[in-house]
Amino acid sequence: MWDLAMCWLYAITKYRYVPSIEEIISAISDAKRLGFKYIELEGVGRQLHIVADNQALIKRRCEGEGVRIINFVPVLPDLVSTDSEKRRRALQDFRLGCGVASYFEADMIQVDTFHLPIYVDIPYDVTKDFEYAYEAPSLRVDPDFDFWDYFNNVLVQSVGECNDMAMDHGLKLCIEPRTWETISNVWAMEMLMREVGSGNLGAVLDVAHLSAQKMNVVQCVEMLGRRIFYVHASDNDYLTEDHLEIGRGKVEWMNLLRALKKHSFSRFIGIDIGGKPDLRPMLDEMYINSKRYLEKMMEALAG
Repeated sequence: MWDLAMCWLYAITKYRYVPSIEEIISAISDAKRLGFKYIELEGVGRQLHIVADNQALIKRRCEGEGVRIINFVPVLPDLVSTDSEKRRRALQDFRLGCGVASYFEADMIQVDTFHLPIYVDIPYDVTKDFEYAYEAPSLRVDPDFDFWDYFNNVLVQSVGECNDMAMDHGLKLCIEPRTWETISNVWAMEMLMREVGSGNLGAVLDVAHLSAQKMNVVQCVEMLGRRIFYVHASDNDYLTEDHLEIGRGKVEWMNLLRALKKHSFSRFIGIDIGGKPDLRPMLDEMYINSKRYLEKMMEALAG
């Protein structure tokens, strides 16, 4: 019914944040070994240029393993910087990312909305080892900060430019609402999409991030409908930021799949489990089990 992909969180958890080019190549073979035909890939900060320089090598490994990159994620925090020169350079890098995604014949390119400029503790800091923010990050109160000015003149403008570049390259642009980020939930995503005003922009329905915010994912599907471009599937207990093996949390998966079917979702579901080093020994098992779990549910739903 839907094609299943291996999300890049697998490579981050198994190897490190940020994986070397050798580890990127190994992750592609990991996807093949685990039974996946589709994978996503990130280019984090300056590493984006390393991915671009080695795109032919990456594509050859994909072709050799029968694996296709369906979503490319240039991770560029300066896309939402209040410094216009930093933002300009990040947009140039995003254009490079669009070229890489197009070279890989990906369906989508993804952009994140990162954090407000008043954060003291930065969630998902790309300069540090990968870790989830299990506690609310601190924000300072800045008399000169105006949220709506920032939203309209930095975030909306930057996402709009990214969307134009994606369209120029024949790519859909997707955004994943993540806990603690500027666009952290479906309500904020709805507002951003309305402001950008383009059918080329859609959402990544990340089950764990939304569940951790006490948002029922079936409601999220009902709200977003056909504007869901991609699903990140991992279970959650509705309490923490954990990306659990599917079937090990409290998400009602059959209802979620029914809601996706109702709204004619026809794109990829990426299995997105991991994030903690102690999960490394059982990572393969969790991905295999989750893949089988979803396949059985999809088979039952189709029948």
